Amino acid sequence: MNRKILTIILAVVLIASFFLPMGAGGSTSAFDLVQGPSFGNSIEAILMKYLWLAIPLSGIMLLIGALNKETYFLGRGIWAMLPLLALLMLLIGIPMMQGAAIGDVFKLITKMYGIGVWVALGASLVLAIYWPRR
Repeated sequence: MNRKILTIILAVVLIASFFLPMGAGGSTSAFDLVQGPSFGNSIEAILMKYLWLAIPLSGIMLLIGALNKETYFLGRGIWAMLPLLALLMLLIGIPMMQGAAIGDVFKLITKMYGIGVWVALGASLVLAIYWPRR
């Protein structure tokens, strides 16, 4: 599979994952989290709310770039790495900034997050690691 088709597919998956349930309960998507009120005035709460926007933004920019003869604004590498970095910050960085131990963070990840997080994580890992030739 060439890079253009793979990028288009994974960009659509990233955009769709933004609207899938993010919690284990299956009712709240990242769109609902961004649209709703903040969880406080701390930097972690504000960062958490707007880091979710990096995922569909990257998907949109990758999709536009792939459809535009593989001409990406700021390059493909930035948009391919941004969703993975945002998810790592959301899943690991912010809980550790709030004082959670690393073992507790991984237990929290496996129990708390739903299908939307796993789909976004899978698509962002493939985008970040797999670099096919044209």
